[in-house]
Amino acid sequence: MVVLLFLIAAILVTVILTLTLPIVQGPADFWKPLLICFGAYVAVVLLYLGFAAIVSIPLDKNKPLKKQSKILKILCEMAASQVCTYMSIRPHVSGVELLPTEGTFLMVCNHLSGYDPLVMIRLLRRFNIFFIEKPSIMRLPLIGIGTYGAGCLAIDRENNREALKTILQAADYLKRGICSICIYPEGTRSKTGQLGEFHPGSFKIAQKAGVSVVVACISGTEKVNGNILRRFTDVDLDILEVIPAERVAQMRTVDLAEESRSRILQHQQDRTEEKGQIKE
Repeated sequence: MVVLLFLIAAILVTVILTLTLPIVQGPADFWKPLLICFGAYVAVVLLYLGFAAIVSIPLDKNKPLKKQSKILKILCEMAASQVCTYMSIRPHVSGVELLPTEGTFLMVCNHLSGYDPLVMIRLLRRFNIFFIEKPSIMRLPLIGIGTYGAGCLAIDRENNREALKTILQAADYLKRGICSICIYPEGTRSKTGQLGEFHPGSFKIAQKAGVSVVVACISGTEKVNGNILRRFTDVDLDILEVIPAERVAQMRTVDLAEESRSRILQHQQDRTEEKGQIKE
């Protein structure tokens, strides 16, 4: 949708310029409107990026976020939608009806690709979910400050003190209703597709904030780069289970990690069996 809006804007600029200026004077000039349209599209994208940079100026990543920037939230959602379109991703979601409609929650999910958060933002935008990400992403120009303003946090798993600070900050976001938080308890992307072990510390966020835990499973994003320019990539996000806040408070983080991981692993096995039956 965002790409379509940008394209419509570029076409309108092209039409206006073509009608008001002597650009096309014969069949041999057919390429000129195409070039103008391309240039106008690039200009629209640059204006979008420039606007995001201006909005980000007052923010300081070294200070706690007082409130979510609604403008940066929308711009992040637009960016996620654009990337999904550019990369020919066809996202699908199931189990949305399980998600809490009031208050915030902690979502935990397996991690296959850098496209995972983009797809999740694209599919779950009305639930206002943002992510705990790698420090390297937060250091990227514009992207880092933009995602920070929308509600993302960086976690340094090599530094226990800094990791605890992020956990407390994420719990504070949930308590204050800034946004819901999604974290990948494996701590890194799976290079083999196999589900890794979950870090129990991730679940302290939900316990400290007194919120429920949403267990989700994503599949297909690991195929995106290999399918570029060849075919669309279907990506499935399945909401599997919601562990109520009352149960979260009573359980050990180790047990929460094990239950969530087992639920995702079982779902992956079920999908594999279903695909095998379809092929037969």
